[in-house]
Amino acid sequence: MTVLTDLKALSLSQNAKNVVAAKGANLDGLISLAQQHTIELQAVLKQIIAHHPSGGGDAANYAALSAVLAQLV
Repeated sequence: MTVLTDLKALSLSQNAKNVVAAKGANLDGLISLAQQHTIELQAVLKQIIAHHPSGGGDAANYAALSAVLAQLV
C-alpha cells in the first residue's frame, strides 16, 4: 500500500469525527488536506528526480528519492 492509497481507503467513523470536532477540527477536512499534500509532494519529488543526477556518487540519493516517491503514489 502507499500513503495516498491508505489515506483514500480510510473509513472514518462518526465517533472519530465527533471526537475531532469536539477538539475544534474537521476530520474529513484534515484527511482531504493530507491527501492534497501527498499529491503536491509527489509533484515536487518528480521534479527533483527529473533534475537530479542518477549516476556515480549521486546514485544512492537518486534511488532514495525514487523510493520515497514510490511510497506516496
